[in-house]
Amino acid sequence: MIPVVAHTREFDRVVALPRRAVDADLARRWAAALTPIFALHDGVHLRPWQALALAEAVEVGGAWLALPVGLGKTLISWLLPTAMQSERTLIIVPGSLVTKTESDFGEYVRDWRSPPGAQQTRTREILSTSRGDSILNGFAPDLIIIDESDKLSNPRAGAPRKLDRYIREHNPRVVAMTGTPARNSIMGYWHLLAWTLGDGAPMPLVPEEALMWSLAIDPAKRGQRADPGPLGATQASAARWFRKRLSETPGVLIVDEDSCDAPLTIRTRLAREDSALDTAFARFLLEQETPGGMPVSDPLSRWLLDGQLGLGLYSVWDPPPPEDWRSARRAVSRFVRERIDASTHTRRPLDTEAQVLRRYAHLPVVQDWLAIKPTFDGTTMPVWISDSAIESCVDWLHELDGEPGIVWCGSIPFGHRLAERTGLPYYGQRGKTQCGSCSLCEAPEGGSLIASWKANMTGFNLQAWPRQLVTMPPQSAKFLEQIMGRSHRSGQERPVIVDILATSGGTLDAFESTIGEAQRVRDTEGLTQKILRADIVRAQPTVTDSNEFRWARKGAPDEDA
Repeated sequence: MIPVVAHTREFDRVVALPRRAVDADLARRWAAALTPIFALHDGVHLRPWQALALAEAVEVGGAWLALPVGLGKTLISWLLPTAMQSERTLIIVPGSLVTKTESDFGEYVRDWRSPPGAQQTRTREILSTSRGDSILNGFAPDLIIIDESDKLSNPRAGAPRKLDRYIREHNPRVVAMTGTPARNSIMGYWHLLAWTLGDGAPMPLVPEEALMWSLAIDPAKRGQRADPGPLGATQASAARWFRKRLSETPGVLIVDEDSCDAPLTIRTRLAREDSALDTAFARFLLEQETPGGMPVSDPLSRWLLDGQLGLGLYSVWDPPPPEDWRSARRAVSRFVRERIDASTHTRRPLDTEAQVLRRYAHLPVVQDWLAIKPTFDGTTMPVWISDSAIESCVDWLHELDGEPGIVWCGSIPFGHRLAERTGLPYYGQRGKTQCGSCSLCEAPEGGSLIASWKANMTGFNLQAWPRQLVTMPPQSAKFLEQIMGRSHRSGQERPVIVDILATSGGTLDAFESTIGEAQRVRDTEGLTQKILRADIVRAQPTVTDSNEFRWARKGAPDEDA
């Protein structure tokens, strides 16, 4: 039976919520009114959308702010405690942004009014630990500001669960800010709307009802779909209804414009050919194993291996596991792949190995693996089979002809090896080099650099580097938006060119999937991400017998996207 969204009290509450419209003129008027209140001297001013964000939060007593990457959310965090007259403000940021946030706050003291009460900056990583509850209850914030709130999209994770308990018990005001609200489901921010707006949230506050809405509004989750019922006749009409309801709700500010007027071009760039890689990809595609015999099981591990092989490396166990352990691992990996594939069009699809092991814990193949798994605890080490991707990055750097650029790396070993090959600094966790003495916040302008996109794709202002090369690119449009937003942001005057290093057919497929994801976000939340605003130039490999496995693809590009 297909589930149906019901006409409930919660639906009536959401329908009855007040509506309001916002536009750039209103934002400019708020900027003119609020700048004299917060600025300490002439020469500094609030951007229009910053001012409107402050006004919304004050008027409603909380806010969910979906603002373009690079709009200036850190200044909003600095001014909100003053605007909302907070006595104790807790600001939550990703761990990678602590240094940058504190540095920015130190500069704001000269130009903007300082918060009147106590203030703490904490990371979501710290809140997720056993100390999280004591931090919240000990400081007892009356205002919680969540920067990069999409990092808390999983309500079952440690930090969101602790925040949810505190908010339910103490009812603080909450402001959540993000440049990339969600990937594929409105459930990624349902709890954030509940925290920030309470009874004014434009979604059901009952979890089960919210989930039914997501099944009707979200893109189909491998065969799942609910009848939208009162939301609309079809999924498309339900998504339109929700997008309008969301954007017109007081306390919700969705700014659908780019923070940067500079031209943006995204190009797929083919890596150098190497027949050794085709041999590795043949084993991967045909046997679902690395060249060293390490099996892969679920979509995430397959994406990781595809990316690693394209970069010219793979992982091996060190020391090698016993043969009975290896055999059990190979058997359960094959079982997991089969179960995930078989569940594609069922009511309860499976996506990860952990889900399969939980559902089929009673079967011998799973029990055998769970019994033998603890007997081996080897680590992994990289094995290199090709430097073609390394040399492709060197080619790109040479073509810059003195213009500064960033090589973004999705693999730590690759980043270190490229740094050794080029002599350029590699910025890893928290924007630090390996020695810890240099920070991405203080990177000297005029020279190129190498950085981990996983560690540094949020927060940093890197507009001095208008050229980017992304290696092992993410499958997520949300992540790609953040990466591009380091350079393509407010204040950028030069054209920004982002090259996606295509190292396999899987890389090209992943890039196309990010476009589809961005289109779904636009349809549901009304946000147009940079990938949909950019000029896209695609490069297609010439497939021959010597590279057919490496460039094998599941889909073809949509040239009209």
